[in-house]
Parts: sequence; C-alpha cells; structure tokens
Amino acid sequence: MSKQQTRRRLALGAAAAVAAGTVTVSVLGIGAVSEAAPVTPAPTGAASPFAVAGRGATVDFTEYEAESAATNGAVLAMDRTEGTLAGEASGRRAVRLDGQGKYVEFTLTGAANAIDVRASLPDSGAGTGTDGTLSVYVDGTKAATLALTSRYSWYYGYYPFTNNPGDGHAHHFYDETRALLGTAAHAGSKVRVQVDGGDTTSSTVDLADFYNLGAPASQPAGSLSVTDYGATANDSTDDAAAFDATIAAAKSQGKEVWVPRGRFVVNRHLTVDRVTIRGAGNWYSELRGTRVGVFGLGEPSSCGQGGNTGVSSAVKLYDFAIIGEVRERVDCDQVNGIGGALGGGSVVSGLWIQHTKVGLWLDGPFDGLTVTHNTIVDQTADGLNLHQGISHVTVDDNFLRNTGDDGLAMWSEHQPDHDNTFSNNTVVAPILANNIAIYGGQDNSVTGNVVSETQTQGGGIHVANRFTATPLAGTTTVSGNTTIRAGVLDPNWQFGVGALWFDARDGTMTGTVNVSDMDLIDSNYEAIQFIDSSVSNIHFDGVRIQGAGTFALQLQATGGATFKNVVATGIGVAGTYNCMGAGAFAITDQGGNSGWSSQYCGPWPNPVYGGDNGGTTTTPPPTTTTTTTPPANGNLALHRPATASGQADVYGPGNAVDGNANSYWESTNNAFPQWLTVDLGAPVSVGKVVLKLPPSSAWGARTQTLSVLGSTDGGSFATLSGSHGYTFDPASGNTATVTFAAATVRYLRVQITANTGWPAGQLSELEAYSS
Repeated sequence: MSKQQTRRRLALGAAAAVAAGTVTVSVLGIGAVSEAAPVTPAPTGAASPFAVAGRGATVDFTEYEAESAATNGAVLAMDRTEGTLAGEASGRRAVRLDGQGKYVEFTLTGAANAIDVRASLPDSGAGTGTDGTLSVYVDGTKAATLALTSRYSWYYGYYPFTNNPGDGHAHHFYDETRALLGTAAHAGSKVRVQVDGGDTTSSTVDLADFYNLGAPASQPAGSLSVTDYGATANDSTDDAAAFDATIAAAKSQGKEVWVPRGRFVVNRHLTVDRVTIRGAGNWYSELRGTRVGVFGLGEPSSCGQGGNTGVSSAVKLYDFAIIGEVRERVDCDQVNGIGGALGGGSVVSGLWIQHTKVGLWLDGPFDGLTVTHNTIVDQTADGLNLHQGISHVTVDDNFLRNTGDDGLAMWSEHQPDHDNTFSNNTVVAPILANNIAIYGGQDNSVTGNVVSETQTQGGGIHVANRFTATPLAGTTTVSGNTTIRAGVLDPNWQFGVGALWFDARDGTMTGTVNVSDMDLIDSNYEAIQFIDSSVSNIHFDGVRIQGAGTFALQLQATGGATFKNVVATGIGVAGTYNCMGAGAFAITDQGGNSGWSSQYCGPWPNPVYGGDNGGTTTTPPPTTTTTTTPPANGNLALHRPATASGQADVYGPGNAVDGNANSYWESTNNAFPQWLTVDLGAPVSVGKVVLKLPPSSAWGARTQTLSVLGSTDGGSFATLSGSHGYTFDPASGNTATVTFAAATVRYLRVQITANTGWPAGQLSELEAYSS
C-alpha cells in the first residue's frame, strides 16, 4: 500500500529520533479543566456533524456529548490541538473522570437498550496497554459494565505508528466500547456512566451513542448456518475452517451463509466469490480474530502493487461485525476488514468494522460495488480506500470515526478510479490525513457528506494530484457537503491546511472540479487552499464559509478558479492569503461574492476564532527590502532573494530568509551536495552566519556537514569557512553559528554535503551579519 508508505513525512522528530446536548441520528495532553459540583454545562456552540439537515449518514443511534451532560467530573476546555484529549474529541471537548463516584449522566430523549461509549484510558507506558471498566446505571439501577482498554489506542511516533512510548508523540487516544443494557431506558431516563469501586479510577469520556436495537434476525429459510459445519459461538476455538466449508457449500448450492448470534473466532481471511453472508445484526453476530477479514479474489501479496489477479462478483455481505486485533500499523500486512476485489454487483451493508488496519481496502481494477450503512471505527489506517482502476462504486450512508488515515479515499495509482460516488457519509476525527480524499482519477463525485474534527496532515475534503496517481481528468463533482472544524496546522509546513484543499504536488492540475452548495463551518485555519505547482479549472458556486481561524482563501499555487456566490463571515485574519503577487492565481469573480476581499501577506498568523476580518480592510504585507542596497546592520539576508540547487515539495529557498523560523527550505532528497544562495543586494562585509532549524520538538537533533562560500558576481565562489559538521540541537534552539574572517561579498552560499537527520539539506533561517 504505497500511498500509506509514502505519506508526507513529518520533519524527523525526537522519536526518529447544534452542539451539545442531544443530537439524533499521569494523563498526557489533558489541557485545561474545570471541576465543580454536578451541573449541566451551557451549550458550547460547537456545531454537531449530526445536526446538518439532509446531509451525512442516517445513523441508528442518538449521540450525546459528555461535556453537555450532567457531570461532577472535569470538563476539558475546548482545544483544537492535535495530540490532546480535547483536540481528538468530538466537538473538541470531553470529560475526565478521576476517582470513585465521578460520573457523566445523560438524560435520554428516546428509548434505548444499548450504549456505545467513546473513551480514553491513560496508557501504561509499557507498550502493552491498560484495561479497565466503567459502570452504567439506568435510573439508578446498574445496567452494564463497560470494558475499556488502551490496547488499540495510544499510538506513538509520526509515521508509521507504533505502540512504543519511546517513540514519543502520543496520539489516537480514544477507543469505542459497546454494551447491551440489562435495563431498558426510555425518553427521560437518566443514564449514568460512573466510576464505581473496582472500576478504573481515571478515564476520559468523549460521548455516548445510544441505540434502540430490534431483536436479532432469524435464520433465512434455506440458508446454511456456520454452526452446522462446525463453528461454535462464544468459545476460543478458531472457526475459520467451518466458515470456509459453509461458504463453499453455499456457493455450490446457490444458498446463503448464515452467521447466528454469537462471537466466532476467525484468525485469518475468508475468501468469497458469488456468495451471500448474512448475520443476525452487527450487534449480535461477530467475527473476531487476530487477522479476521473477508476478502474477494485478487488479494495482493504485498502493498497492493500491480493490480489484482482476479475479481469476485455477486458477493453480498450483510449485518454482522468484523472486530480485529490490530494494534500497530504495518502497511504491507493485509489485516483489513474487507479486501481484495469485489465487483459485479457486490454489496457490503450493515457491517460494524473495528480494530482492523483498514476497514475496506479494495484493489482494482474492478467495476460495480455498493458499500452502504456500515459503521467503521477505530482503524489504524484508512476507513475505506478504492485503489487503482475501480469504477461504478457507490459508497453511501456510512458512518466513520477515529480512522488512522483518510476516512474515505479514492487513490488512482496506475489506473484511474472513475465514475465512483461518495455520498451522504459522516466522517469524524480521522487521526491522520483527510476526512475524504480524491487522489487523481476522473468523473468521480463527493456529494452530501458531513465531515468534522480533522487532526493532522490533512483537511476535510481534499482533491489532488498526489501519490503518483493518474492526473485528475474529466469532471470531479464536490456538491452539497459540510465540513465542521476541519483543516489543521500542518507540522511539516507550519501553516494551516484548508477545510477544502487542492494540491498539485505531482504536476499541474487541470481536470475540471465543480464545487457547489457547500458549507465550511468553523474551519480551524483557512477554509479553502490551493498549493503546489498550478491548480486551475476549479469552479465554485454557492459556497458558505461560516468562520475560519485564518483565511477564507489561502493561495499557494499558480493557476486560477472561478467564484460565484462565495460568501464568507467570521474570518479570523483576512479574506485571502496571497504572497505570490497579483495575478499569479487568477480569481474570476462571477458575482455574488462577499466577505473575503481583504488581503494578507506576512508571517503565518495564529488563528482567531469568532472574528470577521474578511472585508475590505487590507492588511499590508511586512516591509521587505527590494532595492539593491542592503541594510547597514542586523541580519543582512532577511527578505533577500534566495535560490537553491533544488527543493522538496513546497519547501523553497525563500523560507530560509523570511524571518519565520517555523518555515524551512529542504533540498532535493538523496542528492548531495546541495546549496542555498542569498543575494545580499550589493557587496557588503560578512563575518558571521547563523543557521537555524525549526524550534519544534518535532525536529530532533542532527548534524549537517556544510561550508560557507562567497561571491561578488554570483558565478565564481570562494570558500569563507571550510567544510565542518555543525550540530543542531533542540535543547539549544536548533541553531548553529559559523564565524570566519570578514569578507566583502554580494552572494552568500551555504553548501551542504551530509545530514544525519534527513537525506537533504535543511535550513529554516540563514542569517548573515557583518561580524
């Protein structure tokens, strides 16, 4: 799965070194808390992904946020920071229960007989996970005990994720646990999740989803039960052989496979073709195991390269659960819930998929599949990925939460995915990357979806030429979608990623993209972003930007787009970020636009929420030196023109002279030597160079071997300081100083021949001083 393997890297770290209420449908990173007598907090004002009429999945539960319930616990303050308990929570708030007697109490608006709680336990710190319990009461009577664990959460490192605390960067804190209630609840019932004696004394509760389940379904007439072929429910024996035998018999006889109520151990993949497997309901019939999965033909041997070797057809999977034991992300290990190739009118419906690597990783080419009304939670990688040459697939009415990578993705590696639709899905809190992503392909649609709580290295909805996908072609339709608290501060770039963003990283993006009837609500940073190379042929009509921490538009690519009826309110910093100059990205105004006319160019700002700075007031860019006269003293290289031997992605040489230590230049990888040159504007005496890397804990210590050269004409360079290894250590500000005999130069060059931290030259600032 090379998309996963080539996920945009984080700069090497120390490890590498509405709201609230009811909506139908040592602990690390706690943040600020408040603790008091039992109260029902006032609404937070945070929009809920289940309160968007006519969009998103039609779920069969009612969701209650813990911070909006009565509690005597500690309500975490709202936090949009990745890697914190509040930041990873739905609505960016949660409740900590520390000590016996602490509780969260939900007042129900309807009947319920089952509960699913999203919660977090503190990790053991030993990489083995911790287990615990919480007690559930209905109107004062104990109704269930929730079994909690951190075994499937608390991932460490940046990519790929591990369970090793020594890798640092803890995240992915939450896990879901569900239970049937021994006492039925009704509208007005008070359901309390509480720490009793013997329960875990410390946990954090994000939310509770309440279900009113019907009775388990009965075996269809004429079907073949797995128990008739040797499977036994609710024991520890492996039933994979019995399932295989039942599947083979059902296929040969033209009958269905029946999975009755119970837990069945399946420790490997079940291969299916032209067969129906039906369960009694995804709360009643469960397949559990270390490598459990249901796979079509064409299962790849490694990483999904080269396409499948066969295609299953007429596979129908209904109403059961697949619950795995995946605790680390190993990209070439096919431990997915559903895999292989399922075409020819196949259907996946009513499944609950949890604790596998990817919910559905499907390898094409194949044609014709419907994926509908499934619940996909707690994955280590994608929720669903349509990989290479897949067509006429409808992914509709699914609920996804807490995926470890893109929630829903089409990845057109080698061959274009085409004529597929992601419609009416709800995708919440992908821990890495995007809620929904389209990587290349042609004539695909993303319609009627609701996405929220993006965490890192992605946005709400993403359309891109990336990961060696076939270039975007035909018409891509993005219509009728809502993003809520989407977009992030990217740890590589150190600037925001948009709630809706377009990336031409692998080459010019010219395929038509029509964006219409869209709501971008409370975006964490910019609402809409264009980045890398050239992005053109994008057309907006009827887009409502309702709150953005920084900008309505962030322009970081050439090209252009048309805008009609694009209205922005509540913009934190300015309407449009643009440091490329007028006309580099052509904005064609087709009327009805408002609220984003102000302009900004300058150091990356902190987000401001609840502002409205998108109007006509222009924020001028910082003063830069454009004459040929250098400053008399101070940093002689600040804002001067810079060139380089090469650059990786968007990490251009200008980042090293912009006065912002969080942005950086990175050279072409694996191609030493590399150099960065600054034009000081005129000959000037230079005797000291200060070199910096970002002052972030994400940048571990490294040594770069480099020399400093000078020139008066930009053609012939003399050595000012010979090659030497300079250590950049976060403990001392990630800074190295090079002094040498003063020389009169106009062009100053740093030449890098080695880097122990990354196979490229890296500098966030190159500062030059006269002495």
